[in-house]
Amino acid sequence: MNDSSPGISRRRSGKGFSYRDSAGNLLTDANDLARIAALGIPPAWSNVWICADARGHIQATGRDVKGRKQYRYHTRWHDVRDAAKYDRMIAFGKALPAIRERVEQDLAL
Repeated sequence: MNDSSPGISRRRSGKGFSYRDSAGNLLTDANDLARIAALGIPPAWSNVWICADARGHIQATGRDVKGRKQYRYHTRWHDVRDAAKYDRMIAFGKALPAIRERVEQDLAL
């Protein structure tokens, strides 16, 4: 999922925000609103898109004050990415002695 998919939009409403689905209907479901609140989307973000699927890896995007695109990812997505990163570190650690040896040879030239 990404922000080109249909999702939930955020609109300013009084001192807070209202949320609308892709059809423009106001979101009133307490579970959906609690999930959105738990994402911790900064109030300063503009053009906020929120994933309609609570399991999507990208949960929300928006633009910060400087216009840069910012992302909120699903917590399980972070877990998967971190596990993959650390798995690659094992292979790197095994290859490191050969890399160091090659660097020493190259620097000796």
